Amino acid sequence: MTPILPAVHTKPTRLALLFSGSLLALSMTGCGGGGDGTSSDSNGNGGNTPPVSTASFNETATWQITNLAPDTATCYDFDAKAESSCAEDKWDIKFDNQARSVKLWSNSGDSGAGLGGVFGLIDWSDLSRYSNATQDPDTSRDITMHYNEDRSGGIFDAQPWFEYNLKDNHQLYPNNRVYLVTTDNSSAMTDSSVQQPIYAMQITNYYNNAGTSGYPTLRWIDTALPNKVQTKTIDASNNDNWVYFDLTTGQSSTDKNSTWQIGFKRNSVILNGGDSAIGTDKGKVGGFLSKTPIGYYDDKGEPIVSKFMTDGSAATLTDLTNTAVYDKPMSARSWVIDSKGSDLNPAYTGNFPNLDFGWYTYNGMTHQLNAKAVDSAQGALIRSAEGNSYARVRLDKINYPDSSATTATSWEFKIDIQPAP
Repeated sequence: MTPILPAVHTKPTRLALLFSGSLLALSMTGCGGGGDGTSSDSNGNGGNTPPVSTASFNETATWQITNLAPDTATCYDFDAKAESSCAEDKWDIKFDNQARSVKLWSNSGDSGAGLGGVFGLIDWSDLSRYSNATQDPDTSRDITMHYNEDRSGGIFDAQPWFEYNLKDNHQLYPNNRVYLVTTDNSSAMTDSSVQQPIYAMQITNYYNNAGTSGYPTLRWIDTALPNKVQTKTIDASNNDNWVYFDLTTGQSSTDKNSTWQIGFKRNSVILNGGDSAIGTDKGKVGGFLSKTPIGYYDDKGEPIVSKFMTDGSAATLTDLTNTAVYDKPMSARSWVIDSKGSDLNPAYTGNFPNLDFGWYTYNGMTHQLNAKAVDSAQGALIRSAEGNSYARVRLDKINYPDSSATTATSWEFKIDIQPAP
């Protein structure tokens, strides 16, 4: 089976930004598949400095998944150190062996009714330094605001609008990318009209004048009127509520049934289409990365840190208004539509045949998945369904019966547990 390879996505330093419904699917038999993910939320203020916590990762467990039949899910309760029914509400981590991909979920948001959340993915060399799951190991600052619930996402997760923690200060830095937003993702049309408006937009800041995070500044145009630039700073600082924005009127609402194309909750961004749309008259909004301004990334896709240290909003205005040089979707299928995701599901990096999915790598010649060695591994902090305990999780092994097999027999995760107080 020949894998379908989309463009390689970049990821931020230390925290991987995850998600795309159009990524390569990866099956347990080694054939082509897909990965998805969402971005790690960062409040940008570095959190508050609470008293030093006495909690710690003082228990361990190994979770071995052996039921690898397609379309099966296996759930784990790390408080009980045992597998748990996925039909009940006590599970903390779900291993979802879909027919053409493997997904991990936390018991939160779109994935479950629990109080779970995810902090990561993070390089294991950094994550192993955490003595507990609620404080930064260097500053003792509270990191609980950085846990993300599972949610729907699309183009803004697959092609993130920012980089995070470039100076180890928990700050967020916009890259001023230009995104096209269509109101009809079933149409290949890229010329805006009254019947089918097509917008272009940038997110140029994440902080208000007082330096408080959660206030993204949106700059946009109707592509039919490229010189009519509009700007709006949106209060998306509430951790629990989305703000829905109408690019036609410039008005926002907390009502998901209102007219909107784009929604914000802190640094998370959704479009009114796919799994993010609701109701009988669901939106058909889709997105497309039209341009990444020059100078923000090197030829390997890594961020050029010095470029992010200055405000580039003025210099990148022409990237928004010069519609003649936009990259545009070649067909309706090129529009990225929101779908369910989790920060546990990384977008891959690298080039075929060697792809890196965060937890593991894929060898397109042998069609095998391989857990990473500890010195190159990534992992995540996961909050329990009850919201009062945590686990530090790393994939340790993917077992095959022999070196030529393409069907794994089991996956093994190493789990460090911080019990509830």
